[in-house]
Amino acid sequence: MVDVRYGIFPDVRRGWEVTRLAVQEAEKLGYESIWLADHLMGERPLLESWTTLSALSSLTTRIRLGTMVLCNSFRNPAILAKMAATLDNVSEGRVELGIGAGWKEDEYVGYGYEFPNPATRIRQLNEALIIIDKLWTESPASYEGKHFKIQQAYCEPKPIQKPRIPITVGGTGEQLMLRLVARHADRSNWWVGSKELFGRRVQILDEYCRKLRKRPKIEKSATALLNISETQEQLTRNLEQFYRAEKSDRPFDEWRKEVSSRMISGTPDECIDQLRTYIDLGVTYFMIRPIDLPKTEGINLFANEIKSGRI
Repeated sequence: MVDVRYGIFPDVRRGWEVTRLAVQEAEKLGYESIWLADHLMGERPLLESWTTLSALSSLTTRIRLGTMVLCNSFRNPAILAKMAATLDNVSEGRVELGIGAGWKEDEYVGYGYEFPNPATRIRQLNEALIIIDKLWTESPASYEGKHFKIQQAYCEPKPIQKPRIPITVGGTGEQLMLRLVARHADRSNWWVGSKELFGRRVQILDEYCRKLRKRPKIEKSATALLNISETQEQLTRNLEQFYRAEKSDRPFDEWRKEVSSRMISGTPDECIDQLRTYIDLGVTYFMIRPIDLPKTEGINLFANEIKSGRI
């Protein structure tokens, strides 16, 4: 039997109370972790991820606290290293750093950040990860790159977790991003989707790992929307309510086709079959976003029927 772990994505667009209740319920149900998206603006109000994680650390005792994924461009990497080390101490070693190169141009423009081309953003992320690792493991730390530098910098106290806080990198580019993931990450993360494409990425990443890090592979995780119920009627209601909550301006059938490609959906047995597709490709960690939140029926059913060990 494969050891598979599960984390929950609460929806920070629904406000603090909904987020808090979802996280506390997830901890009670024994989920491994919670993960917050990192966006600055959208069609609805939304909470800033790092501030929210910090608040949640004081309201939980066991569940791990992650970001999926931080936009590297929004925070200087030295400051981010300090923030993460501090929260790791405050939370007694429960931080998971998920980070990516950034992609949402309107947020960059709206908040006054430059929006360089993808290759430049990936190179910036590469330098940021070097700096973060140095600050967590060296005292003092120095580094000078094209985009960032630190000089005789101290990050004290160091993170509780050794040798460092686990780093998950989200990104799919086969030439630059997956090479970066192989060099720096403890875990990769991609959305569920085409089995063929997912499997291709796994093969490419594992080959980069063998060449660049002299090890066969790193942990693979997958993010998925979750629609789970014992009845088809409730699955349909969940999807319709999610469509209304998303406030999409596209026709329902067009919208449903897109979200279905990123969703685990069905009865518990059907969801198990879908999860096994990715487990067979090497995934050992799922970050799931239940579409029926703020109701908790979905995360309860998933915990009782799937997370408890049926896979």
